[in-house]
Amino acid sequence: MDIKALIKNLEALNDSLKSSQIRESSDFKECLERFQAKLADLIGVFESGSGESKIDPKTVVLELKDILEEIDTLTSHDSQVLDFVKDIVPTK
Repeated sequence: MDIKALIKNLEALNDSLKSSQIRESSDFKECLERFQAKLADLIGVFESGSGESKIDPKTVVLELKDILEEIDTLTSHDSQVLDFVKDIVPTK
């Protein structure tokens, strides 16, 4: 898995989720904050190198996938977040 490319895609998705006129609810905002925190974790793991971090990148990616699935239930049908989620299943 190319973590750098994944991070770029997740950052683009983050920008889209922040700027879209998605149903504003406290649940959505909480999910978005959790997504942003996990994205920061993934960036930290990537920037620290594979041997220095105690956080497993695969675990972070799977947690991001779960959060994105939850976000999808809170957004409009045209956001297609789950289309993106299908592509981020870790291979290692």
